[in-house]
Amino acid sequence: MGPTTIITPTAAQDLALAMGINASDLISASLNGSDSAGVGIATTPLGGFPTQGTTFAILSTGRAANAELPNNEGNLSTNLGGLNNSDGRDLVQLALRVKVPANQNCLRVDFKFFSEEFPEFVGSNFNDTFTAELGGSNIVISGNSVTAPLNFAFDTLHQIISVNTVFGVTGNTGTTYDGMTPLLRTQTPVTPNTTTDIVFSVQDLGDSIYDSAVFLDRFTWADEASCGAGAQLPNRLYLPLVRR
Repeated sequence: MGPTTIITPTAAQDLALAMGINASDLISASLNGSDSAGVGIATTPLGGFPTQGTTFAILSTGRAANAELPNNEGNLSTNLGGLNNSDGRDLVQLALRVKVPANQNCLRVDFKFFSEEFPEFVGSNFNDTFTAELGGSNIVISGNSVTAPLNFAFDTLHQIISVNTVFGVTGNTGTTYDGMTPLLRTQTPVTPNTTTDIVFSVQDLGDSIYDSAVFLDRFTWADEASCGAGAQLPNRLYLPLVRR
């Protein structure tokens, strides 16, 4: 693992710019009260990122800057302050209000989900998740299950990206985390020349230890005849669900 610099942004809008959002399209950005230690901007390569430009954004249920540490801890954990989910656990959000350009009807963003919970807690109550929601946020927790009707970062079975769905998760992440998905690109239809809200969230479930994170980059608009929502490999072929 080469040297990486992960900085804590001074403003939420800096995270948006780091993942490639045009400043002219960004109306506002907020962390919704999240602990600022849970977010970071990486300025050199890590874990296969950036996928565009020289920076990318990190959201983590622990300390985002820990992503660049060697993977020599069995239970990398940081209990964050600030925002919590309804279960009282670490929740980190990046909420954006953006202007959709004219003649663009599709929003896309690259991501990888990383977790220290893999593989020992797959199928358990400790089901950390990542969601990307369009139009606000409506995340509901019931036991170790999460529903989010506004989420557009779901797998081929329309499941939220999580430790328990294990959407192609493998080891050897090149980061401090024990498991990661492959590089995925999620997309959703949008209405041209309108204002919309996008909320990216990572959260612990069951406890506040064993951190997870998402790397975000290459936020782009497109004009497509068909723009179906969901996470795909960048070559537009859906990844088969792999359960370990």
